[in-house]
Amino acid sequence: MNRSITQKDIAWKLGVSAALVSRVLSGKGDTIGASRETAKSIMETASKMGYVPNANARSLKGAPTRTLGVVVYDFEDPFLGTITGALHHLAHQHDYTLVLVGFEQRRPDALALRPLVKHGMDGLILVGSSSEDDGMEVFRSRNIPVARIGMAPPSPFARVTVDNADGIGQLMAHLARCGCPSAGFIGDSHPAHQERLRNFREACRNQAIHTQPEWQIIREEPPISAGYNGVLDLLGLNRSSLPRALVAASDTLAVGALRALQEKNVAVPGRMALTGFDGIPITGMLSPSLTTLHQPVEAMATTAFEWVLDAQSNPPSGDQAPLILLKGTLLERESTGQGKGYP
Repeated sequence: MNRSITQKDIAWKLGVSAALVSRVLSGKGDTIGASRETAKSIMETASKMGYVPNANARSLKGAPTRTLGVVVYDFEDPFLGTITGALHHLAHQHDYTLVLVGFEQRRPDALALRPLVKHGMDGLILVGSSSEDDGMEVFRSRNIPVARIGMAPPSPFARVTVDNADGIGQLMAHLARCGCPSAGFIGDSHPAHQERLRNFREACRNQAIHTQPEWQIIREEPPISAGYNGVLDLLGLNRSSLPRALVAASDTLAVGALRALQEKNVAVPGRMALTGFDGIPITGMLSPSLTTLHQPVEAMATTAFEWVLDAQSNPPSGDQAPLILLKGTLLERESTGQGKGYP
């Protein structure tokens, strides 16, 4: 049976003490007078033998484990997948290990968090919005810094999210420039969608775009189904009084909405313009390509990652960590009669 390479294995291979190997690998070889040649030999041998530091052993010594936990709220959400990929890239750059767990369709489950508790983590990053803390008290009690990429109520955890009001405002201003006199909205029960609906109503007033309550549809189901069935609900109304544009609260909702519109022979954008929100890569390859608000995924992931690392040595004071809002970028494409496809 294969086993992990230890510092004792490296010491035996080189004929030196395990204490010397430990000091060199922790970057403290110069404190005991290790020569540059000896330190180089130890580092090269450790690399060739495939040595990986034991996080639990480092934790027991009170040293940073260079391990971060990541909780993904929905593995089936392609937008959350892009964020997770960005975090993986950052961890690789900074020589950190990620321990990844997640929930099923955004339903918090304390059992899913158990693997994180047994690891000596330096910090935790939550990927996805929530209306509650979702069992994170155990990490707070251990003084583990936590950052969330997404929306949540004020808490000791940092929150990094797109500026929804600005993003919806950009989309509605674009529709106004395109000459759309009226607009509807479609979303699901996701907390961010509820906020975007409020932003949509305000932006309609600001841009003098007409909307009606029956054009604002919230479906309690997975996003693609919510987009598809929401459009069927909308088309079930009087067709002579349908809005000229439809704002979907996410790109996955917009994909379902586009399929339903095409099946029912509603021309996009000829009869109804359509927009999304998130900027996932596939939206540029749809036909028509989707006008959407691109969230700054790399910046959001970097901000959360760096906040957690900084909070290890500079713990936040008070009961509330910061809310960090980042601006998104409007992608004007064919679904509103503008631009072309990818990117």
